[in-house]
Amino acid sequence: MKKYIPHVLMLFLYTIASHAQSMDDILRYSRTELKGSARYVSMGGAFNALGGDFSAINDNPAAAAVFLNSEIGVTLNNLDNKVNANYMGSNNSVDSRSMDFDQFGMVFVLNETSGGDFTKLTLAYNYQNSQLFNAKFNAIGTNSNRSLDDYFLFFANGVPFSQIKTYDNEPLSQSYKYLGENFGYGSQQAFLGYQGYIISPERYEDNNTQYFSNSNPQSRAVDHDFFVTHSGKNSKHSFSLATQYRQNLYLGFNLNSHNSRFSRVDNLVEGNYGSGSNFRRTEFENDLLTIGEGFSFQLGAICKPNNNIRVGLSYQSPVWYKMIDELKQFISSFKDSGEDSVDPQVTNIYEYNLSTPSRFSGGLAYIFGTKGLISFQYDQVNYQNTSFDIGSGDDNFIYQNKRIEQNLKSAGTLRVGGEYRIDRLSLRAGYFNQKSINKTALDLNKGTTFGLGYDFGGSVLNFSLSNIEYQYSELMYQDGLNNYIQLNKDQIQFLISCSFKL
Repeated sequence: MKKYIPHVLMLFLYTIASHAQSMDDILRYSRTELKGSARYVSMGGAFNALGGDFSAINDNPAAAAVFLNSEIGVTLNNLDNKVNANYMGSNNSVDSRSMDFDQFGMVFVLNETSGGDFTKLTLAYNYQNSQLFNAKFNAIGTNSNRSLDDYFLFFANGVPFSQIKTYDNEPLSQSYKYLGENFGYGSQQAFLGYQGYIISPERYEDNNTQYFSNSNPQSRAVDHDFFVTHSGKNSKHSFSLATQYRQNLYLGFNLNSHNSRFSRVDNLVEGNYGSGSNFRRTEFENDLLTIGEGFSFQLGAICKPNNNIRVGLSYQSPVWYKMIDELKQFISSFKDSGEDSVDPQVTNIYEYNLSTPSRFSGGLAYIFGTKGLISFQYDQVNYQNTSFDIGSGDDNFIYQNKRIEQNLKSAGTLRVGGEYRIDRLSLRAGYFNQKSINKTALDLNKGTTFGLGYDFGGSVLNFSLSNIEYQYSELMYQDGLNNYIQLNKDQIQFLISCSFKL
């Protein structure tokens, strides 16, 4: 058989409305993770009522006004992720590690000397990773209900054969590119399925719109080996203006710039077709890169009724993102008669907008003089307010927004942290628990944190160790072969932070 690999590798860039962006994709930018400075993380992120920490500014902009001195601080992060994937009752775990520059901040305190009610003005900048995507999982199991041909048949049935067949001297890359520009993502998938010999038309006529399976004609149970690699991060630049009113009220405002870079490579190897098929195995790969920019704002206040009690309240607006997806695909089928591969070497580019939900946070802290403190924080987010922009009337985005409304819900996150001081040494611990954000499946995270710090006078060195568990699920593909993979990620996070008074 003919191997459909172009002799000259070419890269085509073009834009069409949308591909298979889904609820799973938009949740990637809406879920919260415990990231930030070592002191912040070691106390479970319960800083809404405390302030005086660079990452506390990320939650409540009034935190900047609590600083007594101008400071600069930096944090390094080391992650160890172990992801267990449960697919069709079979479990498989993959370990991965990464290290990153996690946080950098500057605070400039300007004290008022004229004797007015506003005693302090603070300008602050904080860069922080809000999510780190570096992880891998490997779903291995036997699927008795669906196989890869179901994925391609989903898109192919209803597509005229005239669209997906090739014509004399027409390179496959050109056909794939033309389909994307003129008929969209679904026609491209039908094209890959037919040109890879996974499916065939019932009639070799231009007006045929029905197809059948070549790879698994008897609909047998097949073996799947699905390996996914995630990398990238969401980061947030916060520019803060905060002030202290008299001795008991702190007010703040943040303007935030968000940057996102996410890479996902998923590779499915399907085999064990049985004697009724001449296929030995099939390999299908998708390589996705998403780059995004967004903005948001925050308002916050911290009140000090007396020397022991602190009360905090803050609002985080939605993050309004503009996204660009770059997608490359290939498929190879291995049969008794040889190998057939379709590798168009075409990069599809998709542009779209989305918004994450807003967040309300409240905090309460009690200060035990110079000995320590205990702090509580509660965040409330309505994940039904996550949405794709449907200004262009895209049918997929309308459908995904309905899925979000039907499947997601409001969820709260409880954070608790404590600190005990022994002279210049501080011992810390924390706990946080985010309830499931999904009405029908688990989608939550929780963890315990520990840390210590030492104040050298002009500088402070902090360490944090956290154990965080994430439970959620993903569809293998959004359509056709759309079985769920249950994922459980255990994350060990070690942080080291250093800050200097200016």
